[in-house]
Amino acid sequence: MDMDDKKQWRGKAILHVDINSFYSSCEEIKDPSLKGKPHAVIMTPQDNNSITKGAVTTCSYEAKKLGIKSAMPLYKALELCPNLILHSVDKKFYEKISNEVMKILEDYADIFEQASIDEAYLDCTIKMSNINITVEEYAQEIKKSIKEKCGGLLTSIGIAPTKSVAKIASDYQKPDGLTIVHFNALKDFLSRLDVETISGIGIKTQKILKEQMNIKTIGQLSNTDVQLLIERFGKKIGTWMWQVANGLDNEPVLPRGNHISLSNESTLEFVTEDKEIIKQALYELIDELYERIKNNKYQFRTVGIKLMRTDFSIETREKSYIKYQSEKKSIEYIIEEILGKFNLEDNNLIVPSKKIKNTKFLPIRKVGLKVSNLTAIEKSSKDNEYKQKTLLDYC
Repeated sequence: MDMDDKKQWRGKAILHVDINSFYSSCEEIKDPSLKGKPHAVIMTPQDNNSITKGAVTTCSYEAKKLGIKSAMPLYKALELCPNLILHSVDKKFYEKISNEVMKILEDYADIFEQASIDEAYLDCTIKMSNINITVEEYAQEIKKSIKEKCGGLLTSIGIAPTKSVAKIASDYQKPDGLTIVHFNALKDFLSRLDVETISGIGIKTQKILKEQMNIKTIGQLSNTDVQLLIERFGKKIGTWMWQVANGLDNEPVLPRGNHISLSNESTLEFVTEDKEIIKQALYELIDELYERIKNNKYQFRTVGIKLMRTDFSIETREKSYIKYQSEKKSIEYIIEEILGKFNLEDNNLIVPSKKIKNTKFLPIRKVGLKVSNLTAIEKSSKDNEYKQKTLLDYC
C-alpha cells in the first residue's frame, strides 16, 4: 500500500490484528524445534502420543504449503504429509498466550475489542493524532512488541478507516503482513476482491450474489443499486453489504468481556528521564481520563502507566485494588507507587544506588495512563459490594 504521512490520514484509525496460525505458533513456543517443520493441531479426544483420528484446527505454514487446511480430516492431512507432526489442542496454554498478547494490544488502543482468541480490533484514532509517527511505524511497533514479548509470535495487521476493511486488510498479506488502506483508496482496494472476502458474507449469500445476481466482486457489489440488495436480502443485510462495499459502514470498536480498559496519553514537550516531570505529566492526564470513566459509568480496579522511550520501546506497569474504585483520588494516590517500578532518574534520592547511578536508560518521550478491570456501575450489587472503602484497600 502506498504510504502517506500520518497527518494525511482521514477518518478513524482502526487496526485489525490477527495472530498468524495461532495454535500452531503456540506449539512452537512450547517446542522451538518445531519451527520450519510441517505440524498441525488436531481436534481429537486422544493424547499427543496416540492421535489417530480427528480434524485439523490449524497448522504451520509449512503444512499449509502442502495443501493442509483447517477442518480437514486427519486421514486426508496425513495423505498429503505422512510425516506431519501432530498435537492435540492445549486450550489452557493457548489462552495464556492470548491473554499476554491482548494485554499488549490494549496499551496501544483508545478502544480495544477482542474478537476471538487470536484476533482483535483497536481504535487508535486519538493515540495516532497525538504522536509524530506514521500509521505504518505505529503498526510495526505493535508487531515488534508482540514478537519480542510473546515468544516470536507473528501477526498480520490491517489498518483502515472502518472495521470491515481493516479485517479484510489483515487477511491480505500473510504471514507477518501489514496492509494499510487510506480513506481515498478504500474503493480501489476493495473493487477487485471477491464478495466472500467480506467477513459476514457466508456461502449461501455468496451463492445468491454470484449465481443469481451476477455480482462476483466487491466493486460490482458497490455499484449495485442498494434497493435491489434490500429487496433480495432485507433492509438490514442489504444496506450493510452495500455500505461495506463502498467503505461507508461505521460499526464502532466496542469492548468485550474482561478485556476492557480506558486510557489516554500525551507526548512530552521535551524528552526527559526526570521522574518528577514524568509524574506531573501523568497527573495532567487524570481529569480527562476520569471524565470518561464517569461518562461511561464505570468503576475500575486496576491503574496502569505506560512510558515510551526515545527508541519507541514501550514499558508498562500497573497496580490493582482489591475492591472496585469510583473516585478520582484512587488514580492520583497510586501513580507515584506505580512510577517507582520504572527505571528513571529520581532527583529526590539522597544517595542513589550504584545500579541507578551507573545504568543509562533512554529518556521518555511519551506517557500514558490507563484504568482496566472495569465494571459498569449498574452491574454492581444493590448492597454496594464493590463500593470503595479505603485507599489502602489494594494488594
